[in-house]
Amino acid sequence: MSNSIYHDEYGTISHDGGVGVLELTWSAATDHISEADFKALMARFAQTAEQMPTKYVVVDARDLHHRPDADFDGWYDANVTPCFDRAGVAKLAFLMRPAEAAEAEPSPEGPATFPTAYFDSMQSVRDWLRTG
Repeated sequence: MSNSIYHDEYGTISHDGGVGVLELTWSAATDHISEADFKALMARFAQTAEQMPTKYVVVDARDLHHRPDADFDGWYDANVTPCFDRAGVAKLAFLMRPAEAAEAEPSPEGPATFPTAYFDSMQSVRDWLRTG
């Protein structure tokens, strides 16, 4: 069972200690989030992964309306991925709107040591996480 451990107008961070899942669910209010606030919530999420037993990371971006600045990927690789690596994350799943979910095999992205995959249903995310 997931427990909400942080919530603001832009998103909720939940943790299911039983299976080691840390989840960030973005809210529709992200249509007016600043880049600084967007990065701050991502950083909080990544740091939380280091503080709690986290095997799997899920980002529910179905209601995410913000489009990050051009430098975001570099910032993410330098500030988020290392936290996930130190936490021992085994898989990262992005839950997207159906039109945005990529149909590609899960694979590490950037400097990550764990595979990342994109899905259009929570059931598909759960099925993938159960495979180990």
